[in-house]
Amino acid sequence: MPTELDVFLQPRRVAVIGATERLGSWGSFIMEGLLSFPYPGKVYPVNQHSSTVYGIRAYPDVKSISDSVELAVLTIPEASVERVVQDCCKKNVKGITIITAGFGEAVEGGRAREEAIAKLARAHGVRIIGPNVSGTFNLHAGFNASPLQHLLATPLAGVSQGGYAFGDLLASGCGRRMGVGKFIHTGNECDLQVTDFLDYFGKDPQVRGIVMYVETLRDGRRFLDVARRVGRDKPIILHKAGRTSGGIRAARSHTGAMTGSKEMYSAALLQANVILSPSMELLLPLGHALIERPPMRGKRVAIVTMGGSWGVALSDRLEEEGLIVPELSSSTQASLRSLGMPLRASASNPVDIGAAGVMALSAERIIEIGRVIVASGEVDALILHGLGRVGFVRNETPDRRKISLELEKQIMRGYDGLQQEFHKPVILGSHHSSLDSQTISDLQGEGLRVLNRLDEIAQILFRMYEYWRKIPEGE
Repeated sequence: MPTELDVFLQPRRVAVIGATERLGSWGSFIMEGLLSFPYPGKVYPVNQHSSTVYGIRAYPDVKSISDSVELAVLTIPEASVERVVQDCCKKNVKGITIITAGFGEAVEGGRAREEAIAKLARAHGVRIIGPNVSGTFNLHAGFNASPLQHLLATPLAGVSQGGYAFGDLLASGCGRRMGVGKFIHTGNECDLQVTDFLDYFGKDPQVRGIVMYVETLRDGRRFLDVARRVGRDKPIILHKAGRTSGGIRAARSHTGAMTGSKEMYSAALLQANVILSPSMELLLPLGHALIERPPMRGKRVAIVTMGGSWGVALSDRLEEEGLIVPELSSSTQASLRSLGMPLRASASNPVDIGAAGVMALSAERIIEIGRVIVASGEVDALILHGLGRVGFVRNETPDRRKISLELEKQIMRGYDGLQQEFHKPVILGSHHSSLDSQTISDLQGEGLRVLNRLDEIAQILFRMYEYWRKIPEGE
């Protein structure tokens, strides 16, 4: 059902006010973003000093555009914003994104100016994002009114009060096949706030989960009411910044935000079933885990590892996070032994096959070890850790090494497949990343998730459990 906020994510006609080809300017960033995707709508550059911008006819002001305009993106000097907002209101623009900074986050009296701009817009039925934002995008519609280029469309949506760092997360996540399909940067929030877009994405059938970066909640009660409703159907993963005295001071100078105590926010958000990301870097991995993996209905985790020390360290991190690494029953251990595990290998949990065991057992037998563990009903999640050795295939790579790499990939694919077979989460972990392992690089290219840090594995699994324990089975 169409809403007034659609204009920021799927407009048909966009005016970029301050559009330019000048290198390093926001007017060029937004134009390049719009032209870098197959946007089916019309773009109207507004530039007082040029007749064309990027080969597109330009207009001296928004009033000179003969067609109607739905969205105006302002990339102009701060002193001109009020005048141009007035022009947009007279043009019957539906939405305005104010990229321009220099308001409540920067100068005394800036917040009052923001409020006056918002009051003017509301009087004409116009909604505003910003000021002090980097833009919005909807990759499913080919629309990108932002400077971001390295993007991957997924069923996640992103809502952020900050732009640059979130853009970095999306750029680095793109190579790992992670990202958000729709994004809103709310900035100083003179009109529309993060809560408005949490509500909007909660009703969007293309969105399966929502990741958020928040420095303040201007209407905490409303946010919690919306989060409780949305969180029943879609996971909400939020990183709350500005938790320390230094962070609070930085947030105030970033978006003009007033912040609250860590304890106050954490307790309220957890009650609303919002998943708190312990770091910004974990926002995307958490988001993807919660929409891609089966529900985690309990705390019990089994580990299959190729190195005993990794198993011990991983057990510590899991239990420190609040999960349990239980000893497997004697009958399950006997079943594992019957598959040909080396006598010196541990079958209790962690199940330590050892490097020699990988070469002694077939891929099918190693995958069967994981199948026996999950089928036992004694655990709620499984981790395979230790494969994906360092190195890439070259012309001079020996055949035995190539065979070994294929064996690793076969095993890891098999464990990943156990998720669908038993509807329980299975995490693939490796110390090595796609930058130093042919195995990890190849699997990541196929879309498999491989986590490289023990703390992230533990944090993701615990938060999966934390989310799903509040969602009754069958919902």
